[in-house]
Amino acid sequence: MKRITLLSCIAAVVLLSATDGLAVGPPARQLTLDQARQEASARSPVLAAQRALLEQAEGRLVTAKTYPHDPALILEGADREGAGESSTDRAIKGTQVVEIGGQRRRRVAQASAELDAAGAKFQREGRLLAARVSATFVEALRARELLEVEQANTELVRSLAEVARKRFEAGSVPQMEVNLAQVQVGRAELDLRLARNAYEVARAALAESIGLDPAAPPQPMGELDLLPREPVSLSELVDGALRHRGDLAAFRATIEAAQARIALARREVVPNLAVEGFYGREEGDRLVGGEIGIRIPLFNRNRGPIAEARAAERRAAADTEAVRLQVAREVVAARATYDALSEASSELEQGVLGTLEENLVLLQLSFEAGKTGWTEVLVFRREFVDIQRDYIDTLADARLAGIALDLAAGVSASTTHP
Repeated sequence: MKRITLLSCIAAVVLLSATDGLAVGPPARQLTLDQARQEASARSPVLAAQRALLEQAEGRLVTAKTYPHDPALILEGADREGAGESSTDRAIKGTQVVEIGGQRRRRVAQASAELDAAGAKFQREGRLLAARVSATFVEALRARELLEVEQANTELVRSLAEVARKRFEAGSVPQMEVNLAQVQVGRAELDLRLARNAYEVARAALAESIGLDPAAPPQPMGELDLLPREPVSLSELVDGALRHRGDLAAFRATIEAAQARIALARREVVPNLAVEGFYGREEGDRLVGGEIGIRIPLFNRNRGPIAEARAAERRAAADTEAVRLQVAREVVAARATYDALSEASSELEQGVLGTLEENLVLLQLSFEAGKTGWTEVLVFRREFVDIQRDYIDTLADARLAGIALDLAAGVSASTTHP
């Protein structure tokens, strides 16, 4: 990137030494974007809560796979007295409820679909977290780059003011030019203080998104530049998003769970068998037998749960269609924004910054020949700093648009440069 190199060239025009490094307090922990994402994933309470919901869904699936009716064993005993005689009756009974309507299979189908929905939500929450961390990381990089520009600009303006003072003492310029230079120094120092504050605020926001203490924020490591992307058509992006977006997959799984719940509610109308076997002795006689019982679904036909499950299915289908349209719109908007900003940043770098660099060389030659005064250098400096700010903002906005595009398309965020 050309920002600091060109500002150093301006400093050479006015015979300056190199600027100092960033002065942002004591050394802080340094993190790359990948490290920030990994730490956020380990620390995020939101992701931990979603992970717990996933584990709950796994537990419900285990419950659904387990046969719900355990056998019962009953021991009976009784004393019998009569006609001057007494005896003891004893019996052992075993009972078992048997499902004959395939309810267990439907319960497993419902729990499996709910687990799929929870897994898709967990995946989506992880990508949302990665996008939030990436966005705050880019904002911190933006603030850092703007701070570097303001530091170099402040040192430059101070040196220009010193040149003006020396020329005033030599009788080459009037007092008005010295005063104007001091005004420029005051403005540059104010911009520098604001840039320092913005950098500290951005670092605190980054720390919060990761789950670190905002009072001891990390320093972002890496360059603020566009990451390479594979050329993909808009239709491919939309199709991929409709297949891979976790929130859309969760709605589809919710529909499957509602359908399984309807099937289960219908099968629950089928009564279970109650099977009983017994063995005992009564008045010295041995008794062996069994019983079979069945509930008659005369009044409760499970109409309420069936209607409720059908309504849940219709709602999930409507929500899925709404989310499908929203996903397509988000991808289209994110792609258009990214293309516009990436093209704008490329044009600024190749066109405007390149032209300014050429003009800077011409200005340097003119200044050395005594044909250009310090005021011309001062005017060019202001224009160049403004362009640098615009370039940094456009580049950062393009990176943010790329993050939004990855999130909308339902793909993993682009990796950073080493």
